Amino acid sequence: MRLRFQPWQLALLLIAVCAASVAGVYLYRTRGGSAPTDLVSYLPTGNATIVYVDVSAIRRSGILKMITGSKAAEDLEYRQFVDATMFDYREDLDAVAAAFKDGQVFLALKGRFHWKNLMEYAAHQGGSCHNSFCTAPSSRPNHRISFYPVRPDLMGLSVSQDDFAAYQVARKSGKLELTPPLDPVWVLVPALALRDADALPAGTKAYASALRNAEQIVFTLGPQADHLQVSINVQCRDAKDASALQHDFENTTETLRKLIAREHQQPNPTDLSGVLVAGTFRRDDRRIFGQWPIPRAFVDAMVSESF
Repeated sequence: MRLRFQPWQLALLLIAVCAASVAGVYLYRTRGGSAPTDLVSYLPTGNATIVYVDVSAIRRSGILKMITGSKAAEDLEYRQFVDATMFDYREDLDAVAAAFKDGQVFLALKGRFHWKNLMEYAAHQGGSCHNSFCTAPSSRPNHRISFYPVRPDLMGLSVSQDDFAAYQVARKSGKLELTPPLDPVWVLVPALALRDADALPAGTKAYASALRNAEQIVFTLGPQADHLQVSINVQCRDAKDASALQHDFENTTETLRKLIAREHQQPNPTDLSGVLVAGTFRRDDRRIFGQWPIPRAFVDAMVSESF
């Protein structure tokens, strides 16, 4: 039997939920738990896309419970998982740091874990545990899930073809070449990861192409006044490259506006067209800053699709 409801899937779902849950009039004020750099230091960060989610801060706002509470409770499979493991990400997960590289996923999950129950659940689902290190089948073909307690409040977890990949989640495994943003959700993307434009959502490929020569790309997600906002901070090689990138961004946005108008349509606030055409950009020396306001209609549509 496959492990059908894995902790890593919860974490990835959480990233989407966090994007919705910060919306509205709630403001993100304080951070909790371990510093992002501490958690990320457990991950193999070389050439990886890094994602950080401060779940504790979002939970304190009250919105996480409002968005996910009743929906998750209705899912029988998740309810069975919680009953067996005594782990509910809505209450027990405080922070997530993830690294995506070479087709593998590495997670450092900070929270409250009942390790005996988790190990028994893995074994019951066709996996095995030895000296607190567990492996289990994954719903992803030719991949295995592995996890272990790095310390009582920290889980190292991986989805990989390597049965022992979770051991790569270890103290001082990686280093974050970045001052952590203040927003509760952020993503550090290596330019290399954007070279496969075919894997990106429609409408974003032109933006990705413009970023291929960037030195560092950081996306953040957080509140701005009464709405949610996605921001980008791009470090270019020099001011000339930055100026060219700003022009590319603005030209791509204007082209999208014209394409929508040519079809005699309006930007749809419930999909990416409504988000992308609202983008604004500015340059500061060799850095480019961009902002995309997220309308409430888009948030509501994303939440509905997530569940």
